[in-house]
Amino acid sequence: MKKHGIFFGLTALLLTACGGAEEGTEEVVEEVVVAEECMYSYNPEETVLTWKAFKLTKRAAVSGTFDEINVTTAGESEDMFGALVGATFEIPINSLNSQDEVRDPKIKNSFFGVMNETEFITGSVDALSDKEGTVSIKMNGITIQYPGEVKVDEEYITLLTTINITDFDGQPSLDSLGVVCEAKHTGDDGVNKLWSDVEIAVKTKLNKTCE
Repeated sequence: MKKHGIFFGLTALLLTACGGAEEGTEEVVEEVVVAEECMYSYNPEETVLTWKAFKLTKRAAVSGTFDEINVTTAGESEDMFGALVGATFEIPINSLNSQDEVRDPKIKNSFFGVMNETEFITGSVDALSDKEGTVSIKMNGITIQYPGEVKVDEEYITLLTTINITDFDGQPSLDSLGVVCEAKHTGDDGVNKLWSDVEIAVKTKLNKTCE
C-alpha cells in the first residue's frame, strides 16, 4: 500500500505541474518573411567610360572619356550581373574627349585615323561576377579578349581592365601620334615616348525594381 501511495502521489504532482505549464505558456506566432523579388536592367544614362594613357619616360598620365557609348543588352535579369553579360557595345570614335580641344583632333585623326574601321570601337561583355569579368574589344579590325577586375557597390558595377594597343597592330598609330604630338611627348631626357598600355574603367548603375 505504501508503494501505491508514492506512485499516486508522483502522478498527481506531474499532472499538477503539466497543468500549470499549460496555463502559463504564451502563444508563439512565427513571422513569415517574404523575400523581395528584384529585377535589374541597364541604364544608359548612368554609364561612364574613362581611359588613361601614358606619355613620357616617367609615364605621365593623360585621361579622357568617350561622351557616347551605345550598349545593347538582352533585357532584365534577376541577377545583376546577368543584366550585363552578353551585352554588346559600340563607341563612336568622334565622341572621344580628353578635355583638350587641341589634342582631341590629333588623337582622332593621327591615331585612330591610321587604323582600319576608324568609325567605332566595338565589343561585348563576355563574363561578369562580383570580383572579375571578361570583355572583348574590337579595334583596327582585330578582336582581343581581356580579363578585368570588378567592383560592386549596391547597384553600381565598375569594370577595370588594361588593354595594349600593340595587340591591335596599333604601333603605326602610336608612331603617327608621336610625330604630331612630339613636343608634348618628349621629356627632359629627349625621348619621345607614348606607352602602348591604356587603362580602361567602365562604371554603370543598374536600374533595380522590386516587388
